[in-house]
Amino acid sequence: MKKLLLALAMSALALPAAATLQLAANINGTLFLCADNQACDTNPLIGQLSLANFTLNGVDIFGSSQVQQVGTTDFLNTSSFQIVNHNLTAAQIFLAIGGTNFLGPVATYAASGSGTWQNANGSTIDLSYYGDPANGQGADNPNDFPGILLASFSDVASGIADSFAFNDSGPFVAPNPFSMTLGTQGTLAAWNGVAGQEPTLVGRNQTIITTPALLPEPGVLFLLGAALLGMGFVRRATKGS
Repeated sequence: MKKLLLALAMSALALPAAATLQLAANINGTLFLCADNQACDTNPLIGQLSLANFTLNGVDIFGSSQVQQVGTTDFLNTSSFQIVNHNLTAAQIFLAIGGTNFLGPVATYAASGSGTWQNANGSTIDLSYYGDPANGQGADNPNDFPGILLASFSDVASGIADSFAFNDSGPFVAPNPFSMTLGTQGTLAAWNGVAGQEPTLVGRNQTIITTPALLPEPGVLFLLGAALLGMGFVRRATKGS
């Protein structure tokens, strides 16, 4: 655990200037940053950033994973198996995940998010989804969201068990390349001190996926070119007569 926290602290001092996939978080006032393939990343694959289970300022985070896919289908997602508050006061959580160099051009986006509250009455969460046609790197810090706010969602936990789900879609026109950034901010309610009743957010998931802009089929381009050539031939023939 000490090695992991040391690696996180080192990461906070030295995010690479040309990072593609990176994460920035602030948990109860403590900042940590991690980029793809740094020491804090337990997954060696490019485009997949995973953190080992760890505790920071009385908050347990289990199963943190971020994935970026670049290609015909572009997506950026983040998830945590469980986030548990062991503090007798509410925990403050700020999180940003940014990816760059997605393949464009794109015309639309689809966004979704979900999670389940346990013993977390009054807890809050705000989800945000950003796209940047200028391909700016997001998540240099937990409040770094370049580009355009495409979608957002807020929820307040009610009762012993509660859940939330969000889906949205719309236009997002971006060239090649472009970037996307996800944001999660909120509070996890104070623990009452009874073992087994710790406020918990289970299955926090958030994703954004883009749809390529439709380009003319090669056959359509051939016919269009032939039509333009034909129009030019007719025009020259008309002038000659």
